[in-house]
Amino acid sequence: MRTLLLCVCVAAAACSSPTSSNATTGLTGVVLRGPITPVCRIDEPCNTPFSASFVVERDGKQVAQFRSDSAGSFTVWLSPGSYRIVPGPDAPLIVPTSQAKQVEVGAVGLTTVRLEFDTGIR
Repeated sequence: MRTLLLCVCVAAAACSSPTSSNATTGLTGVVLRGPITPVCRIDEPCNTPFSASFVVERDGKQVAQFRSDSAGSFTVWLSPGSYRIVPGPDAPLIVPTSQAKQVEVGAVGLTTVRLEFDTGIR
């Protein structure tokens, strides 16, 4: 009986987890920060990709983390649903943790997102 109870608890915990190593859905995209100059010009980009760590939260709990590369690209595997993406303290942003973004992971494949964050430059 004790073994059966343990198996049921383990199975329930696995099913309730929003992330999984076997997930076939998730987010992919790019992170950008801007403005990168006090005055933006038409012929020059006003934002730039960046590398940083990010935390993924669901219902107020951390469920995953990822790091964008130097081109700002990232992919993170998540179950379908709503999530909050929070920049880590290493993000070159003004008050990174206050710039969380809400995202929705679709039911099939990777959902592509473009996450733009404020540098505070004015």
